[in-house]
Amino acid sequence: MLNCFPNTYEVGMASLGYQTIFKLFATDPRTHATRYFTSWNEIHDRELDLLSFSISWELDFINLLFILDKLNIPLLASERGAEHPLIYGGGPVLSANPEPWAAFFDFITIGDSEDTVPEIISVLTKHGRDLKQLAAIPGIYVPSLKPKNIERARATAKQLAYSSVIAPDAAWKDTGLLEVVRSCPELCRFCLASYLALPFRTPDLDGDLIPRAEELLSYTNNLGLLGASVSQHPEFIDLLHWLVKRKSLIQPELKVQVASMRATTITAEICTLLKTLGVNNITIAIESGSERLRDIINKKLPQEAIYNAVEAAASAGLKSVKFYGMVGLPYETDEDIQATINLLLDLRAKYKQIKLIWGCSVFTPKAQTPFQDFGIDSHAEKKLNLFKRAFAGTGIELRAESYKWAEVQALISRGDQSLAELFIKVYKSGNTGANIYKKLLDSKTYKHFVFDNWLAGSKRPWDFIGGNKQAEMLAKHAGEAAMAAV
Repeated sequence: MLNCFPNTYEVGMASLGYQTIFKLFATDPRTHATRYFTSWNEIHDRELDLLSFSISWELDFINLLFILDKLNIPLLASERGAEHPLIYGGGPVLSANPEPWAAFFDFITIGDSEDTVPEIISVLTKHGRDLKQLAAIPGIYVPSLKPKNIERARATAKQLAYSSVIAPDAAWKDTGLLEVVRSCPELCRFCLASYLALPFRTPDLDGDLIPRAEELLSYTNNLGLLGASVSQHPEFIDLLHWLVKRKSLIQPELKVQVASMRATTITAEICTLLKTLGVNNITIAIESGSERLRDIINKKLPQEAIYNAVEAAASAGLKSVKFYGMVGLPYETDEDIQATINLLLDLRAKYKQIKLIWGCSVFTPKAQTPFQDFGIDSHAEKKLNLFKRAFAGTGIELRAESYKWAEVQALISRGDQSLAELFIKVYKSGNTGANIYKKLLDSKTYKHFVFDNWLAGSKRPWDFIGGNKQAEMLAKHAGEAAMAAV
């Protein structure tokens, strides 16, 4: 079989999700697994009976079709026969809304794959290509069988991921990756990483995290701590103390990289420990400089906490703080944009010794989140330009996402099975620009998926996932956001 990642080797080997799937197949004695990327692949000298794809970005559909085409496999599942391998998909994009992709896959994991992959191997070993047997596995979606409901598969805390391969030429160069938390307890209303991976899970420090870190550090001096909000692990500071002790006593070249941290958890002690571990830059997701808007999206982040986090970073001697932010969030006003500008300019004035970066994306609605019914803000590009003008010459670095590509991501995020035809047209056109999607799709459909705010109770393509309990939770949280905006 081939474990495929629809992007380059450098990107794929920096994905813990892909590495986890590869390890599950490669270490099972019943399978022979090799890796396949758009830029490189291992030699597969056996007849292929299964291809797996890990999809973590909406725009990777082009690379999915490229790989199928290159391997002479018909793009559509309906056009394949018994002589072709089964095509299996998973990952956050497919778990949120598999429908735009459904026509290309024989079966898909909705949710975590740690428990489903061994069962998939057992079914394929015993029953061959029997899709009904595969559909009986919890969390497995077989599009051709048109199921009425699919419950999401969930891994346990002890199944949180860590690197199975440490690659010297991956995006995280020569780094062992360790998942510290999965999901996030704050549940920001737009956040797919929070809602898709519920419940919030934290592996035990002594029983899980330290043994995995020790294993990784026996092969490399570089450790990456990953998660939606790593510093919210209740023993995060104890993990840092253990790493500092290891660095001082055993491994002086040990260095750490850390994913986004929550501002309210950042202290001078944590920043000093990170500095000792070679960290010079931290990332904080604040989304907006407006406390009003942060309350609406459930960020639960007072303005004071942002200042305290920057103060802690500056006092520890860190070189930069990167803020994750957004424009176009539901209920956003011009005053909220100005509040963000004011916050960044004030921080710049107070902390001249530290570099400030505003990494700004455009809100794109994600399926299975409370804000799934909101469309893209058509004024978002103008708002990005306001930041450009306000920060010019101030020393604040603006890293802004492309508005046009945000539209395309929204189209795919909220799309249905009719988009498969569009995907094939785009792929065969060879056009790599964002405008081709609007040109090839009728304006009413494009507007519906990209810009329209859907009414409460509207039928969504992905409503068969999760059941009534999940739908009620999302509706409740959406209602709370609306009440906070009044």
